[in-house]
Amino acid sequence: MDQAIVHVVPRRAPGDELPPLQLSQTFCRLEEDVRFELQGKLRDVFARLGREVIEAPELNSPLPDAVRAFLGDQQDLVQVSGELAHALRDSQGGNSPAGLLLVASARLDGQQALLMVKLEHETGMQTNEIVTDGLRTFAMQYLDDLLLTQKSKVYKVALFSEEGLSEAGLQGWAADPQTSGKDVARFFLEKFLGCRHQNDPRELTRRFHDTAMDWVNSLRTDSDTRMNYVLATMVELQSPAPTLDPTEFIRTHLRDTHQADLAAYLAENDVPIGTFEKNTELISNRLQKMRVDLSNGAFLVAPVEAMQDGTIQVEDLGDGRTTVTVTSTVTKTSSGAAAGRPPKPPAQRPELPSQAETLPGFETISTLPKQVIPAHNGHALPPVQT
Repeated sequence: MDQAIVHVVPRRAPGDELPPLQLSQTFCRLEEDVRFELQGKLRDVFARLGREVIEAPELNSPLPDAVRAFLGDQQDLVQVSGELAHALRDSQGGNSPAGLLLVASARLDGQQALLMVKLEHETGMQTNEIVTDGLRTFAMQYLDDLLLTQKSKVYKVALFSEEGLSEAGLQGWAADPQTSGKDVARFFLEKFLGCRHQNDPRELTRRFHDTAMDWVNSLRTDSDTRMNYVLATMVELQSPAPTLDPTEFIRTHLRDTHQADLAAYLAENDVPIGTFEKNTELISNRLQKMRVDLSNGAFLVAPVEAMQDGTIQVEDLGDGRTTVTVTSTVTKTSSGAAAGRPPKPPAQRPELPSQAETLPGFETISTLPKQVIPAHNGHALPPVQT
């Protein structure tokens, strides 16, 4: 952050006229310790919760043009921040409380950038040691103008740099800690910023699943490792966490020798390494069961729990062949390659189902040369062995 300016944006009561703004006329004083703490907090917010956003012209927000004017040196910080304060006031509904808009000129990877932070006042108590009548005690003071405290969640942040100036529209980053990692508040993202999320969470989640499965099938390693990676992927996607952090997933579940390889493979397939909102709507039916294909044409489809609790075991025979052992109770037998499908004519060579016909769950693992899955309690995964 280089320079910053703060404006007061009052609450707009339902049905009332737009209240007047309290606009600053010059920059704030940014002491080095304040600058250091503020930069550190915002870096952390963007790293954990930053979402790529792109201009949506149909939303008719004045902000993208204002940002372009500033980054193109057509407006200075005081001018553009005043315009943004008006835009924020106009975009807020009656439920949005009064607060402050901090606008700062900044640098991102050496390029000029514009930073916006919507803040709300917080309250707290402060104590100072004093001496009264020769006795030590503490004076307590109530503070009603605190900003960005350590536990503060009531603020929204956006950042646009010169790199985001493209013919496709203004691109940048937005974060909203208030939403616990979910979408940025609609009024802030759409009405104020005039943007939409660049990637649909449903599509990103599907892309992560498909890319991770393709990568596992490309590995030339033991089946123990491959099966654990598939289980880790499926359990991660089914977890109640609202977001998915590929970097943390790689660090937690992959061996050291495989971590860089998967990170590079995700990047090659346009899967972000940073945290994104998880939405399994497009793949929910594929997360219930796993499928393992063998070279002799046989395949196994099983619930994830059966692969975890040891009732299905896969063992390498040491000569390229694999033994799959299923320990359970037979409930039904029938003819045909799969339930509900007629048997193929005898003269026709048996075929595996195509990718489009793959049963819900695991896409495909070719020959699994080795593995006995140890039993585990519940859905917990064993820690990665390095």
